[in-house]
Amino acid sequence: MHNHLLHMLRQWQPLKQTRQWVLGVIYKTEGSCYRKAGAMMLISDNEDQLGVLSGGCLETDIHKKARRVMTDGSPRFATYDDEDEHDIAFQLGVGCGGVVHVALLPVSQANHYLQLDALLAALEDGQVCDWQLSLTGSVSAALQYPQSDELALSPATFSGTAGQDGLLVCRYAPVVHLLLVGAGLDAGDVANCAQNLGWKLSVWDPRPGKQHSAKALSGVTFVEGRDTDVLKKWVRGQGVHAAVLMSHHRDVDASALAALADTSVRYIAMLGPPHRRREILALAGVSEADVDGRLYSPAGLNIGGELPESIALSVIAECHAVLYKRNGASLSGGL
Repeated sequence: MHNHLLHMLRQWQPLKQTRQWVLGVIYKTEGSCYRKAGAMMLISDNEDQLGVLSGGCLETDIHKKARRVMTDGSPRFATYDDEDEHDIAFQLGVGCGGVVHVALLPVSQANHYLQLDALLAALEDGQVCDWQLSLTGSVSAALQYPQSDELALSPATFSGTAGQDGLLVCRYAPVVHLLLVGAGLDAGDVANCAQNLGWKLSVWDPRPGKQHSAKALSGVTFVEGRDTDVLKKWVRGQGVHAAVLMSHHRDVDASALAALADTSVRYIAMLGPPHRRREILALAGVSEADVDGRLYSPAGLNIGGELPESIALSVIAECHAVLYKRNGASLSGGL
């Protein structure tokens, strides 16, 4: 199960009228918590669960409270305090040491499904959007569409008291759209790693002998056409966030780099040693200034990867860190 909101809402939408649903949403946290404000999950009267609000520690109790919401249609609010020995979170031994405030809300036609349909449509369209949830009186939601394409988003904000009086504002971004240039044997490892994160994946390889391999990759969109101008136009129109040049062919990688340099793609990775970077840049007619710090070559984080699987992991990890504006260092400060 992919936990990105897009995938969660895709599963919910076709079932929204055939089952009774409750939305669980974290509207406030204090201290260290597994999920932050804005995290969602959906629970049905058929015991379906889409998404998570903890590492599995709180879900059983959340389900019990959700069933009460289904019974009377009234929103409920729960606080889980891991430091309070009388609290269910403490008794469950959660161990994070924080406080989580959760709203459990009925989702129905009567409240316009809390605008989850519109939120799904925005994410499908590759838009960043602000979901505003009013917890005052009759619970309601609204959407706004800021001019932004950031994936690294600011934390959700909650204004009001810890209960039924307040406004939660969450900014949600679409899934990462990754383009692979090259459909060799190792492309499958990168594809698997990216798809495990729920990313959207496309592949371009103009070599006739590789097109069959590209189309054989499961769940991947194949970019038709051999012309780099076509590729450039396609990348711009499809909202591609990142690209990995891994054709192992100088002319293919150079053609792709020439096309990508004139787009807003924020992470362009290329396999191979440093001297190959200089060679491909020259062949593409692209300067370092043209890619403005967006070209990562040799690609990947230094995790000791030698096998195709571990190299794929290092590249995807670096891509994730760049797009979400992190440095890729150890959280413990080690190494």
